[in-house]
Amino acid sequence: MRIVKGDLSAPVLAIIVTIGIIAAGLILLAWFWWFAPTAGKTGTLVVVGTPVVNCSKGQSTSQSTLYITLKNVGNENITVSYIVLGGKQTNQFDTSTNEVTVPAGSAKTIKATFNGDVCGTGKTVDGFVATTAGTYSFTAYVVKSS
Repeated sequence: MRIVKGDLSAPVLAIIVTIGIIAAGLILLAWFWWFAPTAGKTGTLVVVGTPVVNCSKGQSTSQSTLYITLKNVGNENITVSYIVLGGKQTNQFDTSTNEVTVPAGSAKTIKATFNGDVCGTGKTVDGFVATTAGTYSFTAYVVKSS
């Protein structure tokens, strides 16, 4: 007895290929619909100008105020969580909350207050801004007042 293996007929093969192409198209459509819009959203900060820190020494306490302008050149809002300057950290901003949001495509000047003297003896002091998009370093120019 002889067994003959049969081939797929042309209509069955056409149906299988058509189902495969439709499935691949649906997977590609789902990727563009759900995942692609979020893949391109990024926020990027740029420090505009020169940050300035005003160091004032009073009778019993010292307080330092940083003025820094940040521009968000990305397409996603960025939230500033805290700022470190001269080794001291603060989230005391000139807003009612402890966070500052920089909208996409815009710039914002932040006034941050530090308890204690962060200026030291130099003309500049290094720091960084911690955000939802990473950390950004800067160097601030020191202005001392009595």
